[in-house]
Amino acid sequence: MSSINPHYTFHYSQPEEYRFSHDSVMLARKVFERVSASAMENWRGLDLCSGCGIVGLDFLFHARKEKGMTPAFFDFVEVQGIYQPHFEENLKRLGSVPSATRFLNINYSQLLQDPSFFNSYDLIVSNPPYFRLGQGKLSPSDFKNRCRFFMDSDFATLLQALKKALSPQGQAYILLRDLDDHGWDAFSESQSLLAPTFKIEKVDDIRGTALVCISAI
Repeated sequence: MSSINPHYTFHYSQPEEYRFSHDSVMLARKVFERVSASAMENWRGLDLCSGCGIVGLDFLFHARKEKGMTPAFFDFVEVQGIYQPHFEENLKRLGSVPSATRFLNINYSQLLQDPSFFNSYDLIVSNPPYFRLGQGKLSPSDFKNRCRFFMDSDFATLLQALKKALSPQGQAYILLRDLDDHGWDAFSESQSLLAPTFKIEKVDDIRGTALVCISAI
C-alpha cells in the first residue's frame, strides 16, 4: 500500500522538533470510512494522545466534507502543553465545524478518576506512543521521548482509560505496533487487558501497523 495519503485535508501547524507521520492522517481516513454510514451528529468523540490534533481534526474534515455532519462534541486529550497553540492554529485552519471542541492538557490517567469522562465517548481514536521505556534508544529531547515512549503513564493505563471512557455502544480505533525485536506482542497483551468485558479485533493495516477496533461485548 502506498505510504502517501491520497485524501489531503489541509496544511498542519506542528512543532519542528517532532513531525507527525502519514499514519495519523491515514488512521483518520480509515476510521471515517468505517463509520461513515452512521448518524454521528449526537456523538461525543475523543482523540486520545492527540498531539496537535491531527487524527481528530482530519476526521472532522472528512465528516464535514462528505457527510455534512460531525459529532456534537470532540475532545482532544494531550499531556504535552507545547501542542496546544498548534492545535488552536489547526482548528482555525480546519474552518467552521458544528462540533464543540476542547483541548484537554491532561494525562489520560485522569479519565479513570473524573466521573465526567465515564462512558462518555461514542468514538475514540488514538495513535499512541509505540515504545515502552527500555524498548529503543532515548533522545536527548524530553519532548521527543514523550512522543515516542510511554513515559507519563503506561500502556495498561491507556487501555483502562479507554475502557472507562467508551460509551456502551461506542467504538475505539487505535494503532498497535508489535515490537518483535523487543518481544512485545501488543495485540495479545491488549486482549488480556481488555478481557472479559471488551473485545479487540484487527480491522486494517496502516504501513505495517495494525488498526484495531475495541468495543464492549
